[in-house]
Amino acid sequence: MRAVPLFSMLLTATLPFSFVQATSFAKNFDDEAQPAMQVSAYVKSESFSNILPIKQLLEDDWKQAPATDSSIGFTQNEVGIETRWQNISIGIAKRLDYFVFTNPDTATAFYLERNDIPLTTQENYQLALKLHHQESTGIRLGYQWQFDNFSSQIRIGYWDVDATRESQITGEISGEANNNINGVAELVEFYSDKNFLKRPNNDTWQTDGYGITVDLAFNWQVSQQIALNLDINDIYSRFKLSDLGYSQGNVDTDGTFINSLGGKSYLPLYRGVETNDDYRFDLPEQVNFVAQYTPQIDSGTLTNLGYLARYKRQGDTNFYYLGAQWIDSSYRAHLMLDLENLSPEFQFKNQWITFTLALDEVDLDKAMQANLGLALNYSF
Repeated sequence: MRAVPLFSMLLTATLPFSFVQATSFAKNFDDEAQPAMQVSAYVKSESFSNILPIKQLLEDDWKQAPATDSSIGFTQNEVGIETRWQNISIGIAKRLDYFVFTNPDTATAFYLERNDIPLTTQENYQLALKLHHQESTGIRLGYQWQFDNFSSQIRIGYWDVDATRESQITGEISGEANNNINGVAELVEFYSDKNFLKRPNNDTWQTDGYGITVDLAFNWQVSQQIALNLDINDIYSRFKLSDLGYSQGNVDTDGTFINSLGGKSYLPLYRGVETNDDYRFDLPEQVNFVAQYTPQIDSGTLTNLGYLARYKRQGDTNFYYLGAQWIDSSYRAHLMLDLENLSPEFQFKNQWITFTLALDEVDLDKAMQANLGLALNYSF
């Protein structure tokens, strides 16, 4: 049993969002002829929050009250180099995945405490917070099958885990006018380094592990006018770590004392275990489906203007898009709109570069969604 700061412990759970999606790996399934060998260097990032604007979460600066339906925030980022030779691909990459799941009570309590406002806006606050973070470096091997109007690809990745953490806190807290916070919270977490209890690793637990991922992609040219593309990243994923840091117990305010002013103060206490245990986890599946329609003109040739419909899912979060693309002999560009979040996405692609940008707000202080991707290609 040891003393811990109850709510300041929770406040270490802010999201390390980064503003770094390029097209998925199905971008190589275009109807254009593919070179015998191509080398690509890329960086891509997708960040979304329905809790608070991304920049405020990044800087841990809660300037405004969280959304009344706060439930999720995530950032998925990757940087790497990939080489394609005929039907075979090989690449190395560094990826970071970070998800936070919460509820309106927890988000409201964070906001109030961060702004030195007593937690008295309601009788109590039901805590529900889950963090899932992993960083890893790995290699992917892929193979592509090509037919007349259809192509598919599989990529298998092997990852060396650099850091990981899964933390869950549930409970109930309440506040007093003098800013005292009391309550009980149950904590369960695995960690390679950072943890709520700030437990140091004096060679107490292991930090190494590995993971396997599988990605699939399909491209079907249904007709001269209609094309369908489906990418499923992390359709299978399994990560394993042995003897990882592990804590499980309760944090409560049973520890009280009379302060120098004669009032009652609280010294939250942690009662539980701090040990090591094996940890297994998988990553949320990413689905990206795009339908493309290109009209014909009277002569039977296709116009330069086509129309797009897109469905994207990351974990349990769904996105729906409509848009258009312009196809020229040397480049293509598209503009799509996220129908729910009203976030436009622009992409430009030619032989050398693919650039993607999506923001729901030009003012980054207010942006709840930010996607950025850049790929540089060189063909032999």
